[in-house]
Amino acid sequence: MATLAAVACEDHGDDHDHDHDHDHENEVISQVELTFTPTAGGAPLVFKFDDPDGDGGASGTAERIELASGVEYTLAVRFQNSLVDPAEDLTGEIEAEAEDHFVFVVGDVAGPASSAPTALVTHAYADVESDYGTNAVGEDLPVGLVNTITGNTAGTGKFRVILRHLPEVNEQPQKTGELPADLAAGRDLPGSVDVDVSFVLVVS
Repeated sequence: MATLAAVACEDHGDDHDHDHDHDHENEVISQVELTFTPTAGGAPLVFKFDDPDGDGGASGTAERIELASGVEYTLAVRFQNSLVDPAEDLTGEIEAEAEDHFVFVVGDVAGPASSAPTALVTHAYADVESDYGTNAVGEDLPVGLVNTITGNTAGTGKFRVILRHLPEVNEQPQKTGELPADLAAGRDLPGSVDVDVSFVLVVS
């Protein structure tokens, strides 16, 4: 599964969970970069999803994530437009609109948004909106650009990253602290999908 769209979005109104009919003109996210850095020390591990033709007909490709069981990592998530030269890092735009964005980590994962029966890794958020600017509306919620990932059980599965855009509607926030649990329970979420990409995950 790979859905890539645009950031710095306008309000799209009602959502369809995997809607990518975005009718605004903004930067396209063509690349998702995941950097796993062992918290106890060691070289960072970088894995990318890349869609070199953007909204063209070719499917993007994801590198296989390879982690170690019993190791805790800091996961940094970056979003880029690699279709321009030089490539444009769009992570800063998401930081600037932190109260309107939420990154979810699901798949063979135990965490706020996923309750897999056999979880290869555990996920926890390691950032909040005020890390990127003033928390102007509601609770100081996670964003998901920085996370903690712990390798649990050896095996092969899926690691899925979803970036959801959640602008206010009628001056009411759509982003709430209940959204990860709602996603884990299979309930529909408000807002729209900017990115939805899946990686093969191997824990050894």
